[in-house]
Amino acid sequence: MAELIRSFVAVKMPGEAADILENFLADLRPLAKIRWVRRSQFHITLKFLGENTRSVTEDVIDALTPMKHFEPFTVELSYIGAFPNLNVPKVLWLSGEKGASELSILSKKVNESVFDTAGIERDTKKFQAHLTLARLKESRLPENLVRRLGEVPKISWTCSELCFFRSDLRPSGPIYSQLL
Repeated sequence: MAELIRSFVAVKMPGEAADILENFLADLRPLAKIRWVRRSQFHITLKFLGENTRSVTEDVIDALTPMKHFEPFTVELSYIGAFPNLNVPKVLWLSGEKGASELSILSKKVNESVFDTAGIERDTKKFQAHLTLARLKESRLPENLVRRLGEVPKISWTCSELCFFRSDLRPSGPIYSQLL
């Protein structure tokens, strides 16, 4: 049986911006026993590709290589939300308005390119740019954490490159390896 590679296309949060987020999360982590993401996982997913064969993965790399670098734009993340919502959170995320339309356009281009080149199904859901902060099993957040979530600092960076990651699931959390 052929090895299947679980992967996604994303933009990474670079150094200085990641420092700000890491410091903010360091203050939040003691407030709730939830699965916080690690610094090595700070990214905004443009397209999740699921599990594919090595051949399809190589086709995706071919499709993404000409798109890897693009006209720089600013991304600013400034508020926290949750899926499905903050009253019954399963995933906490960070988002913002600045750069959202550019990320949406980039996601659409990635979607089209990997469909055209590798035959990977197009996403039908509306794209919502976000950076996952934590995953929850409980559906209630402690009140002191909810208060602190409103104090998120504005985090911005210049975005000019997309990345293609392999995601290996482990009991301790996913391990990401950059393929492009």
